Amino acid sequence: MSMETFLVRTMSDTVETDIQRVFTISNEILPRYEMPPLSFAELRKIADGPFDLFLIPLIFTKEYQKDRNLPFNEAKRVEIRTHALEIARKHGFDVNPPDFISEIEQSLKSSKEAGLRNVLMTTGGRRYKHQAMEKAGIGGYFDEIVDRDETYYAKEQGLYYLYRKHKARLRIILFSGTATYIRAGNNAHGCKVGGSDLEVVTVALSTEHSYNDEETLRAAQPKILIRSLNELLPALKEQGLVN
Repeated sequence: MSMETFLVRTMSDTVETDIQRVFTISNEILPRYEMPPLSFAELRKIADGPFDLFLIPLIFTKEYQKDRNLPFNEAKRVEIRTHALEIARKHGFDVNPPDFISEIEQSLKSSKEAGLRNVLMTTGGRRYKHQAMEKAGIGGYFDEIVDRDETYYAKEQGLYYLYRKHKARLRIILFSGTATYIRAGNNAHGCKVGGSDLEVVTVALSTEHSYNDEETLRAAQPKILIRSLNELLPALKEQGLVN
């Protein structure tokens, strides 16, 4: 059976420059719980998407110590998301998407020409982001979008969704600047159902736009770590993943 290869890019830090908005919103939520703001360096040790997944353990520390599933408590998630949406609206973040990373179109074009199928993965479910891609002329480079419906409870879900949907021997190159995505990819690697199996190659992107700093990304144990979009294809070629 031939192997299909998908290049799955996370929206917030390999396509867009979202981390400064995360910084702003987080530091306006924390004082509402009588907590001090985070430095940018502190944020990049724990940042994740969506907001509730990393703010719930931080804000409700004692409850989290007793229940590690607390970030998936729907009441807590709604509480944090309500704050985040209010702050986003105040700043116009809900209608004005962040800038795209400057090299993104060339990166998408090059990976498509190399025979990779570009897939966008997001936990946000914010449809305007996808409309913004169309407006910028980059939407056509993506074969599909794995959205909030497929990633709401765990990032592994989005990878399994692709695997189940395509029912093939599948390789996913998971490209992200967020440590939780890297760990999810490593967790999903090797999944087998019937005669098909899933290979996941995790590639961490460490730039000023990444949700997590390089130390945190390395601790997640990516198979490959690069520091710019331009390094992606050469790194994949070196590993024999593209021709």
